[in-house]
Parts: sequence; C-alpha cells; structure tokens
Amino acid sequence: MNEIKELLIDLKLYYFFLLIKIYNRFINFTIFKFNNIINTLNAFTYSYFFYCLKSSIIFRMDTLSDLTTINYQGSLYEFELVYITLSYKYNIRFISKLYIKKEDLILSLSNIYINSNWLEREIWDLFGIKFLYHKDLRRILTDYGFIGHPLLKIFPLIGFIELRYDDSLNKIIKEMVEFAQSFRVFNYYNPWIN
Repeated sequence: MNEIKELLIDLKLYYFFLLIKIYNRFINFTIFKFNNIINTLNAFTYSYFFYCLKSSIIFRMDTLSDLTTINYQGSLYEFELVYITLSYKYNIRFISKLYIKKEDLILSLSNIYINSNWLEREIWDLFGIKFLYHKDLRRILTDYGFIGHPLLKIFPLIGFIELRYDDSLNKIIKEMVEFAQSFRVFNYYNPWIN
C-alpha cells in the first residue's frame, strides 16, 4: 500500500515538472490538490494546450467531462470558462480555467473532444459566448424565438411575450406583455408607529 502511495507521489511530481516546462507558453497558474490539477490558462494558446493533453502519451486526458461558465458581472473579465478533463489511466483530473470578456471569440474544442459540441452549444445558448469553428451553434434549451441569453439576467422576469389559450377562439394567442403598474402612488403612513 505504501508503495502505491509513493508511486502516486512520484507521478504527481513528474506531472509537476512536466507542467513547469510548458508553464510559460500555456499556463498562468497551477495548484495541486489530491488528484486534481487546477490551471489558469493563457487565452491565446489554450486550444493547443488541450490538443497536447489529449494527444500526448504522457497525459492521456481522454475525456472532457465538463465545460461550464461562471458570470462575473462588472469585473474586468466577465466570464470564467471551466474545462474539466479526465485521465482514466492515471486517475488525474485537470481543471482548467480561462478568463474571457464578452467580446472575445473562443476557439471551439469540438474537433479535439467530440462531446464539447453539446457543451459549447449550451454555453452559447445560456450565456451568449461565441465559439469559432463550431459546426452547429444553435439553441438547445431555449425557444428559437427567445431574445437574449437567460443566465445573463438582462431581461424581465416575466418575459416579453405571453402565450395563452383563448377558449372563445379555440387557439393559442401570442401577445406582448404589458408592464403597467396599477398603484403608482403608495401611502407609506403606518398608524402603529408614532
């Protein structure tokens, strides 16, 4: 059992020294926690980094297990893309973070990891981040007539269009939502407070 632990420690040190060699080109910051290696990537060379992770015999990051986004409104970098790749052979997980702005165009990883096709479509649909060279960038989770991106939270909570069924006409009616407020003058007088 101790031999296996020593082997894992040696393997992590090997990965660490290997990452130090390519540190200046691809990675801005690295943290090691258990079997996770957390990286902050350079925005210009991240696609080549993932190509090296998958094609290299040393890393063998076969699977992109998740791709998600965090929105930081009002900061310098508005979005944080988090790529989680997994090596089944070495039981190591790379968590790679990429900080981008709303205007930045991101290269698609669908030619490297096939399942990123669906994940990138979700991110485009919900956040509006565009991926270059993506073959099928269309909506998945929202209606085709939906205007905007729901997780940016820049639209009214009740929406712009209301769908309702009219019994007298026996059909579905689509109407624009009216934002009228019936009580514009409020009386804040409270008789229980002196």
